[in-house]
Amino acid sequence: MATESDSEAFPDGGFQAWVVVFGVRKWGYINSWGIFQVYYQEIVLPRSSESEISWIGSVQSCMIFLPGVFIGRLFDIGYFRLPFATGSILIIVGTFLIPLCQLYWHFILCQGLIIGLGCGLTFGNSGVVITHWWRRRRGLAFGIAASGAAVGGTFFPLVMRKLLQDLGFPWTCRIIGFVLIVTLGIANLCLTRRLPPHNADVGLFGLHVFRNTAFSVYCLSCFLTALGTFTVTTYISTSALFAGLSETFAFYLVAILNGGSGLGGIVFGFYGDRLGAMNVLIQGITAVGIITIAWPFCRTVASLSVIALLYGFASGAWIALVLVPVAAMGGTEDLGRRLGVVNTVLGLGALCGPPLGGLLTSTSIGYEPVGYFSGLDILRPPILGC
Repeated sequence: MATESDSEAFPDGGFQAWVVVFGVRKWGYINSWGIFQVYYQEIVLPRSSESEISWIGSVQSCMIFLPGVFIGRLFDIGYFRLPFATGSILIIVGTFLIPLCQLYWHFILCQGLIIGLGCGLTFGNSGVVITHWWRRRRGLAFGIAASGAAVGGTFFPLVMRKLLQDLGFPWTCRIIGFVLIVTLGIANLCLTRRLPPHNADVGLFGLHVFRNTAFSVYCLSCFLTALGTFTVTTYISTSALFAGLSETFAFYLVAILNGGSGLGGIVFGFYGDRLGAMNVLIQGITAVGIITIAWPFCRTVASLSVIALLYGFASGAWIALVLVPVAAMGGTEDLGRRLGVVNTVLGLGALCGPPLGGLLTSTSIGYEPVGYFSGLDILRPPILGC
C-alpha cells in the first residue's frame, strides 16, 4: 500500500512532473463567468433576473465539482484517459452550442450542464494526477497549475470584450471553442498518472472516509467557504454596473481579479510547502472573508480595482491549497476518492451560493447584504478553527 510517507516515491520534479503541471494549466474559461453574467443581464437575457442568470453559472460551477466523488473513484481503479477525453469533448461541443441558445433553459443545458459536466470530468482528474508526481513541493505545483486559470481568466475577458464589439456574440463563442480545442488537446497529451490503480472493493461512495474526523470537519469548512467565494466572483462585475460604472470596466474587473489570483496561487503555494498548507490556507481564507465584507462599499473604479486585485491575490491561497491537506489525511490508494468527495462538497457550495446572493440583491438596495452573507460564510471555518 502506497502512503504519503513514502516521500522517496514522489519525483517532486523532473521533466514529466513539470509536463503534468503544464498540462493542468489549461483553466480560465470557467473563471470568466462574470463576463457572461454581465453580458446576459444586459443583452442576451434582459428579462431574466440577476438571480436567475446566476443559476447558469452556479450549475456550471456545481457540475465542475459535483461529479468528483464518481470521477475520483474511477481514477483510483484505473479510468483516467476516457473520462478526461470525454470531458474535453463536452466542453468544446457545449461552447459551440452556446450561440444557438435562445431561451433561458437552453443556456442552463448547454453552458450549465454540458460545459459544467465536461469541466467536472477533466478538473477532478487533474488534481489527482498532480498528487501522483508531487509531495514535498505539492503546494507550489498546485499554485503554478492554478496560475493557468488566472492566465486564462485574464485573457478571456480582455479578448471577449474586443470580439463582442467587432464580431458579435456567436463568433466570440466559436473562437473560444477553437482556443479550447488547442488547450484541451495539449492537456490530453501532457497528463499521465504515475501510480498503479487500486481495486479494493469498498463501494462507489466509500463513506468510510468520513470516519476520519479531520476529513469530515474539513469538508464542512470547504462547503462554507465555497458558499461565499463563488458568490463574489459571480457578482463583482455586476456590482460595478450597479455603481454606475461602465460595462467595459466590469469586463476588466474580472481580468484584474484573475490576474491577482494567479500571483497569489504561486506565492501561497510556495509558502504552503514551507509553513504548512493548512496554516497558510487559513490565513488566506481569513483575508478573503474580510475583503468580501468590504467589497460592496467600493463604488469607484480605483476602489473596485484594488478590492478585485486583493481578493484575487488572497483567494489564490484557496485555489492553490484547498486540495493539498486532503492528501495528508490517508494513503494514496484512495486519494482520488477523498479528493472527489471534497470536490463534490465544493460543488454543493458553488450551486447554492450565487443564487442565494442573487435573492439578497433582489430584496435589497445594493450588495451589502451579499457581502455580509458571503464574508461571514467564508470566515466561519477560520473562526471555528476548522
